[in-house]
Amino acid sequence: MTMSDARRAAQAAPAPTAAPTAAPVGMAQGTSGQRAFFPRLDGLRGIAILLVLVEHFTYNDWLRGWHPGAVGVRTFFVLSGFLITAILLQDRDSAAAPARIAARFFRNRVLRLAPAFMTAVALTAALGVADMRADWPWHVTYLSNLQVALDGRWTGAGHFWTLALEEQFYLLWFPVVIVLPRRALPAVMLGCLLLAPLFRLQIALGASPFLDVLLPAQADALAAGGLLAWAMRQGVSLARVLALLGDARLCWGLIAAVAVLSAPVPPGIAWPAVVGWVLLPCVTIAAALSVIRRATVPDAGMAVLAWPWLRHVGRISYGLYVFHYLVPPTLYDLVPAMAALAEGPGKLLRLLIWLALSFLLAELSWRWLERPALRLKAVAVRGA
Repeated sequence: MTMSDARRAAQAAPAPTAAPTAAPVGMAQGTSGQRAFFPRLDGLRGIAILLVLVEHFTYNDWLRGWHPGAVGVRTFFVLSGFLITAILLQDRDSAAAPARIAARFFRNRVLRLAPAFMTAVALTAALGVADMRADWPWHVTYLSNLQVALDGRWTGAGHFWTLALEEQFYLLWFPVVIVLPRRALPAVMLGCLLLAPLFRLQIALGASPFLDVLLPAQADALAAGGLLAWAMRQGVSLARVLALLGDARLCWGLIAAVAVLSAPVPPGIAWPAVVGWVLLPCVTIAAALSVIRRATVPDAGMAVLAWPWLRHVGRISYGLYVFHYLVPPTLYDLVPAMAALAEGPGKLLRLLIWLALSFLLAELSWRWLERPALRLKAVAVRGA
């Protein structure tokens, strides 16, 4: 089976792609409890969520032929691994008891993730859309990705697979970073970088493409971000490696390589499946690492990531991701006239309606659910 054939089999419906990393945009520095703030990472998150929207909303074969969601998914996971590992490394250096660190870490994850997510589940269950009345136990227990893999299809809220995978990552990564001997950390991360491509190789050899939603398939993206966070805490000893990773020529070269490898090819021509399932993800991860490194160095370029509107899109990207995939089925169920917008110029109007409603829901989620929870999290941290 070629990569093109496998993707067609997996995309009877638009394949849900990654959720924006739910970690705060910060990076542990020292042990004072303060986290450096890198605003351009919000811009990177904004670009990633826009790529996901292109994948899910355009229904244009040429645009989706670039697999923008696949680029977005691994960018989100690399960024998540970077930020979460940075937080855990700082917590480890604080010399607090592991039990106390665990209580604070998982409490903060619940406060950040649960309000928007549980609201989305409750609303869609009440409206009877997205198969939520039947599937909600999979989602609220963060097993959505397992359901997708077992069923071999995208469910009505199949995009929640990324939230499930992130939660599984938190549960496993916490003891890795907090409990394991410090010298073992880079070895574990490097092991993930080697094993995940081998796991995805099964897909290139004919296994179900839905294996890609399982944690072993995404472990290299998450671990790569963690490895960057670890390297940045080593300071001078890895300065040359970090300088090379953040080099502008390497960064733009990797971005160009991602574009070439993901570009649509003429009919009758297809990349070998191993390119799409093994090589392209690895190059995408490397590109994301380079961009993140440049985004954390003052005056290192990447000015586009500092655009205020793009940073705002990144700031509301979690709610945008949670709600956007639920907008089309909800409108089709509640507004029968939407079916008339499936052809011709109506597609553009449909796209604008979907985008407008998705951004409205994301703004409401940010203002009334997520930001109040973040304030509560800040109070809880001060009282810890």
